Amino acid sequence: MSPDVVNGLLDALQDGLEDYTIDERGDVGSWIRMACLRGLTSFSEILILNSSTIPSFEQYFPASKYQMVIGGILRQGVERLDNVRQEAGECFMRLLCLPAPTVGNSELWLIKGRTLIDELFTKWVSPNVTILEKLKPVYTVKRKPSAGMRGIGCFLKPSDC
Repeated sequence: MSPDVVNGLLDALQDGLEDYTIDERGDVGSWIRMACLRGLTSFSEILILNSSTIPSFEQYFPASKYQMVIGGILRQGVERLDNVRQEAGECFMRLLCLPAPTVGNSELWLIKGRTLIDELFTKWVSPNVTILEKLKPVYTVKRKPSAGMRGIGCFLKPSDC
């Protein structure tokens, strides 16, 4: 496959995260969004874990596209449907465990705000603390947020999304 085909497939999966179709079968858009979450996650895992064997990896999976994938998954994590939020959380955790690709400038593929995310979610000490309270520091970051941070920001202030 060429880089254009791979990027086209990633774009199609990313577009599927915006599907809110409802028909006589019910909320088929949520089925599509969950399938796209799984597809984007698997695609990302395969590409990153095999980055050392993919010539011109940066063309196949640009860092900016990966950051958009992260943002799309995080936005689904604040969806009103429990099953979509659950799927998004599982997918995000899989990506959070990925190593950086073995290419030059690999730090570009690291999840932005990773240190803060680790602090918020891996050091959860009190069951009385809500997720909203844990995410407040993310929303107060003064620099232009990455796609991932915008996804979390949508949870805190949906009117900005």
